[in-house]
Amino acid sequence: MKATIYYWALQNFEEKTGYKHNQEIPFEKIFEIQAFIFGLGLNTMLYHSSDESVVLFVDDRRFTQR
Repeated sequence: MKATIYYWALQNFEEKTGYKHNQEIPFEKIFEIQAFIFGLGLNTMLYHSSDESVVLFVDDRRFTQR
């Protein structure tokens, strides 16, 4: 299974999180990475885009349209 980090509304949190936009991450560590990013004060959302792919969305607001 594949997991990817996606910054909502094309924001850039790379400096804060250490992860790049659209960076593939190990699926086995997705909950650990999600907790780390959430602990930094950012919001996270997991989305199953298919049976083989999960996206970890990151935002500093509430995942709304901008």
